[in-house]
Amino acid sequence: MPPPPYQAPGQYQPQQPYYPAQQASNGIAVAGGVVGIVGLVLSFIPFIDFFAVILGVLAIIFGAIGNARARRLGGAGRGMAVTGIVTGIIAVAISIIFIAAVYSAVYHFSTNVPNFTFNPSPT
Repeated sequence: MPPPPYQAPGQYQPQQPYYPAQQASNGIAVAGGVVGIVGLVLSFIPFIDFFAVILGVLAIIFGAIGNARARRLGGAGRGMAVTGIVTGIIAVAISIIFIAAVYSAVYHFSTNVPNFTFNPSPT
């Protein structure tokens, strides 16, 4: 490789760095997707699924706002917005089903077995 040509002092102009154009971000869509996934995971944990209902509703709201914003930005973050909507709906549905099942089971056992005593030793 030949050496660079000689340039007199003061005549060197550095090349401008190339930066690719950044795509517009959609943070609300990403927030909807993340909150929806966390809500979906929490919906399977008993006694914590109350939080999953709240997170699911927030994911649906953030996903809807993010989806509208994605249409304005040309599709940036639309996948995460749809993820937030879908996982939010599933998290709310699963949580409501689990909450109803747990409370119906507790009600059933509390009314049908009122004087139950646990006696581990047979006598």
